[in-house]
Amino acid sequence: MKDLEDWAAVHRVYKQTKSKRATARILGISRNTVKKLLEKKESTEYHRTIYLSKIDTYKEQIIEWRCEPYEFNGTRIFRELKAKGYNGSIGPVYRFLKRVDEDIGDSISKKATVRHESPPGDQAQFDWTEYQVVVGNRYRTVYCFALILAASRKKAVCFSLREDADAIYEAVQDLFDELGGVTLELLIDNPKALVIENNPKSEDEIKYNPHALLMAANLGTELNACPCYWPRKKAR
Repeated sequence: MKDLEDWAAVHRVYKQTKSKRATARILGISRNTVKKLLEKKESTEYHRTIYLSKIDTYKEQIIEWRCEPYEFNGTRIFRELKAKGYNGSIGPVYRFLKRVDEDIGDSISKKATVRHESPPGDQAQFDWTEYQVVVGNRYRTVYCFALILAASRKKAVCFSLREDADAIYEAVQDLFDELGGVTLELLIDNPKALVIENNPKSEDEIKYNPHALLMAANLGTELNACPCYWPRKKAR
């Protein structure tokens, strides 16, 4: 049965990519295996590559949703996957979509990758910057925390003299309160207070700070750490 599934997967992905190299890269198998399966009119026996990522069983569906006629964006694909039983985070989905976009970009409409793609209530972006200001006759570092709704670009800000974990968690909660609700997803950078490990070359789950996950769970949102090399992902 696995051989039949792999044979079918190769043929379906190749139909979209028109490239043996892209098909091999997306499915995580060798080009020789792709070539061998494409030459067969029906399934043949071979050693199946073992996948470890949670999204592997959904990759064909993701590719289908990304291309015409669906042209789903990343947030929509994640929601559809959750409905089908996917229990991972949104990070690996976006990582895989980046590979798909690179390999079969010609088959993807600009509708699927436009910057402002998030429906109202889907996503907010949290970030902060620092300023040097005079406080009590001396310069102090003041941190400006900001939360921006992806759909409307509405922004809320607050200030603190600290940028430790407690200050960050407090800022997130206060800013959501100021905006009057919580989005399904919170897009963040990779500060240690929120993210322990985020390997941009891997599709594995991002390791979030347990305290940050608890904060997100209490708020009713899901963290999504943005890969450092993919700045266009912010404020989609």
